[in-house]
Amino acid sequence: RRRLSFLSKQWYQRRVRGLPIMNFFDCTVLLLVLASPAIGSGYNKVLQFPRDVSLENYVILRPDFTDVQEELSICGWVKFYRTDTDRYWFSYATGSGDNQIIFGVRVTYQYFLGDNMPGSVENFATFTWHHTCFTWSSPSQYEELYMNGQKVAEELTPADSKVPTNGTLVLGQEQDSPGGGFVLSQAFGGEIYRLQIFKRKLTAEEVGDMYKAGICDYPPPSEDVVVDWEDFLDARSHGKVEVISAGCNKWDILGHFVGQEISPELIAYLKSHH
Repeated sequence: RRRLSFLSKQWYQRRVRGLPIMNFFDCTVLLLVLASPAIGSGYNKVLQFPRDVSLENYVILRPDFTDVQEELSICGWVKFYRTDTDRYWFSYATGSGDNQIIFGVRVTYQYFLGDNMPGSVENFATFTWHHTCFTWSSPSQYEELYMNGQKVAEELTPADSKVPTNGTLVLGQEQDSPGGGFVLSQAFGGEIYRLQIFKRKLTAEEVGDMYKAGICDYPPPSEDVVVDWEDFLDARSHGKVEVISAGCNKWDILGHFVGQEISPELIAYLKSHH
């Protein structure tokens, strides 16, 4: 309401002075205000871990994994600032094992229930967003890893496997004991966005759709999500972990169109992409 009142005042002043009622900026702002959907509080908020890594930089929480003991999916966007050593950005540890679930800079650096997944040893490109999604179910025994919508690894897990509860989840470090035992050469430098943990094994089509929708897509809350992105943002952070913009905010895009004329094509683009 305040933004619309501000625009109304500007339009009135222009009318009195005989100036054009609306310029490009006003039209674009009005379009974005009217087209803005209701989105979660975690929208456009990225967790950034400095490239100058430290054992002090991490986020820690103790999630309730009761509903994911026999089936789960972990999906999100990750950007690596460095891939020089065994950098790990996700770690879930319990008293019975420190490598319950860990994700790192290579496909072979993904561990589930203590075993690593086979796959490519190539590093991920630095300073580039990657969509990653891990899926598993005990009944099927299959664990699968997707990168940018494509399956890059799969493996059979032992029959009747279960994800243990009462564990500690850390972003930015690899745990050698619950909540600690960090090693500097394994510390993560980069960014994480829209990380979610689901209580079911997502299909290949669902994972592909997530990637195709793009990093700025922000679906409404789902009952399948047991740990949402807002939970990670609200968790206790340490060191120099910061919350920065993902560049998805509708107001972030105005600078890209300065000097352009308003056209049906531009309006259609703003509606469909932002």
